[in-house]
Amino acid sequence: MAIYHYTKLTTLIEYILPTKTLKSNSFSNMNDPRESTPWSMGSINLPLEKLFPEYYSDKTHIDCQYKFGQMIKERFQIICFSGAHQKGWNNEMMWSHYADNQKGVCLEFDENVLMVEAKEKFPDVDILLKEVNYATKKKEKPWIHWNNMFSIEENINNYSSILCHDFVFHKSHFWDKEDETRLLFLNYTENLFLPYGQSLKAIHIGLGFPRDYLPAIEKLIEGTSIKLYKLIYERDKYIRWHLTRKGRSWFTSIDEN
Repeated sequence: MAIYHYTKLTTLIEYILPTKTLKSNSFSNMNDPRESTPWSMGSINLPLEKLFPEYYSDKTHIDCQYKFGQMIKERFQIICFSGAHQKGWNNEMMWSHYADNQKGVCLEFDENVLMVEAKEKFPDVDILLKEVNYATKKKEKPWIHWNNMFSIEENINNYSSILCHDFVFHKSHFWDKEDETRLLFLNYTENLFLPYGQSLKAIHIGLGFPRDYLPAIEKLIEGTSIKLYKLIYERDKYIRWHLTRKGRSWFTSIDEN
């Protein structure tokens, strides 16, 4: 199955194609306010005085709950894709919001190959690839027991492993047009650079893409099987034309898929 990653032209030609990688992002840097705003998080038996020994007091108790919430959120590194249920490359909203208002691109990946590449690159990291569920009912944060038999690290890893299913893969119904699938690197606190290898199948060029940059993309994918598509908008929908070069000229052929 194909999944799709929308991005700006500059990101594509300066980072993604030259390095042949996709960069993960912190959960706190998502644009959903439920994800980006600070969390106050508690627990049964949560030893805040042990977690923040030089800061904790009765006066800072609530603040420490927010600090603990941030510790949990930092355990989620994410790469976002569209196309969970639809084609993915013809999402008008995604083109406007994430591809520089039609001037960027949409990258098409084979999700099975990408998952294999992720596990090969990061064999010691828990990796999940799941569709986002768009809920209409508010999700309550579950209470989790702090186990004094475990270390701080083990307890925090346990928290994030439980919470990720309700929070990383759950969003408000207002976001359902994103049709999102997320690739999660669990209990990893730094940005990851995932080599995409053979999983990148096609690059879709937006309606407002500056044509002068086409040779740069062509050069960066030279020798690969990556397809190039030009998006056209007619009769109130996107269609895509397959781009091929013959000599100094570009030729187009309609893609029916």
